[in-house]
Amino acid sequence: MFSTLLRLVAVAALAASPMVANAACTPAISDDNLIAPGKLQLSINPTNPPQQFVDKDGQLQGLNVEFANELGKRLCLSVEFARMDFPAMIPAMNSGRLDGINTGMFWTEERSKLMFMVPNGMQAISVVVAAESPLKIASEQDLVGKSAAVEVSSYQMNWLKKFSDASVAKGGGAVEMRTFPTATNVIGALLAGQVDTALLVDSVARDAVSRGRVKEVLGGLGKASTAMAFRRKVVAEAVAAAFTAMRADGSYKAMVDKFGLTSLPADQPFAITGPGPT
Repeated sequence: MFSTLLRLVAVAALAASPMVANAACTPAISDDNLIAPGKLQLSINPTNPPQQFVDKDGQLQGLNVEFANELGKRLCLSVEFARMDFPAMIPAMNSGRLDGINTGMFWTEERSKLMFMVPNGMQAISVVVAAESPLKIASEQDLVGKSAAVEVSSYQMNWLKKFSDASVAKGGGAVEMRTFPTATNVIGALLAGQVDTALLVDSVARDAVSRGRVKEVLGGLGKASTAMAFRRKVVAEAVAAAFTAMRADGSYKAMVDKFGLTSLPADQPFAITGPGPT
């Protein structure tokens, strides 16, 4: 089943990050806690600018890429990225193919029981329509009876399903939800007229708006923390400690501000949140 899933999402071969650990430092994580000695192997879905994307030269860019590279320096590990669509990430990590997930994944209680999650930012869901669309969406209730595109297996998909199911349970209508592999596909479906609306992570929506592709009609839905996630607890603890140091020296805020995203609240420590796998 897992191999089939990987074929469906066309997982790329591991591509080495330009960030290489300093040979003079001592790794903060022992090799027995890593998939490969001296390497931190992370999955990433580079279709969500400005969190992560591929530039015109084919290079990975974005906040989560810079986070990972900075973590590599501080942990004295080289960083490698595995490019894949989101649905394959948790199975890949839990089967021992990856050390962690680095794709701006929303923290949820259910996910926190599957892996060791370290929140490192805040995001929400935005509703967008095609730039020329006359459709008015004043509240989430206006989604009822309309079609909406979402990324499969995403926080947005789960939020919309719960909202639609609750509407039906109260005697109202449903939202016609259509799922797609990536945010790029979601936007493409919207622009092709296949759906009335699309639900995107707010930073991805703002990027699309800035390019004149869509317009945002509703935001701030389902606000929650986003997180990196790891297979081993000791790796998650080391990453949390590195983020704490990054906050203290100002580099964390500088990176978040550079890409226009939202920092983790100052009173929330960087730490494993949730029980982790049992």
